[in-house]
Amino acid sequence: MWSLSDPWAGFWLPLALLCLASGFWLTDRKDPRRRLSGVTFFAAMAIIVLFGANTRGGDTSETALLAVLLYMVGPVALMAIGSLIATFSGPSPVGPLPRGLRPLGFSMAFGGLIWIGLMLISEPSDAIANGIGETIWGAWVNVFLSVLVLIAAFAGSFCVMMGEERQKEASVLAILTVAGGWMFYEIMQKGSEGLEASGWHQIHWEQVMYLIGGLLGSISAVMAFIGLVYMAEKRAPDPDVIPPLTEEEKDVVDAVLRLNLELEANQE
Repeated sequence: MWSLSDPWAGFWLPLALLCLASGFWLTDRKDPRRRLSGVTFFAAMAIIVLFGANTRGGDTSETALLAVLLYMVGPVALMAIGSLIATFSGPSPVGPLPRGLRPLGFSMAFGGLIWIGLMLISEPSDAIANGIGETIWGAWVNVFLSVLVLIAAFAGSFCVMMGEERQKEASVLAILTVAGGWMFYEIMQKGSEGLEASGWHQIHWEQVMYLIGGLLGSISAVMAFIGLVYMAEKRAPDPDVIPPLTEEEKDVVDAVLRLNLELEANQE
């Protein structure tokens, strides 16, 4: 009998349920299976929460991965939402938000970065300090800080291009870029609590390369899929030629046009 401590029941089963929920949600509105999307989604999230309540980094890969995901979802979501709010608050050609939300967005972005910093200087929990969990955690932090620097730099450039009223916002994003780069430099030079600099170097050169390869593979797969769709559309036969109107259909169209023209003339 399976229990939630088994990765097949506590990790892979909810992932399968999430896929089913997405499929149900993409069905036609009148399809009765669409109503099952919400139930399936909440069931999957409940299993993930119950399974992740006692995650340990020294256990199986699925357990360690879920542990890191639960630790990273807070600061990553805080920074992502805060960056979007700060970028699109005020005058914006796409989805403008109230201007007063901009300071809140920057506060959320810096809050997420500070959250990560506190994790690095505090004693790590068992979920991210032992076994493969430590390796996954280190890879996530490496990728997080690297992507932070890139996104903050691009967002700052975007703010400058949007107008002179966003110079302060671009400066704040520049500070965010420098802060993320400084944190990356510190862990590579001095390490963090519970993980020496040599460990960060090993994780960076061994694990991050796999992540980059996976990202490039995913992008290549998407591009290949788009190419196949384009080729299929290009090779598709031309649509059938619509035959011209018959004499009866022309008479009906002519009668409708005459009736409408007479009504407009009478109204004038």
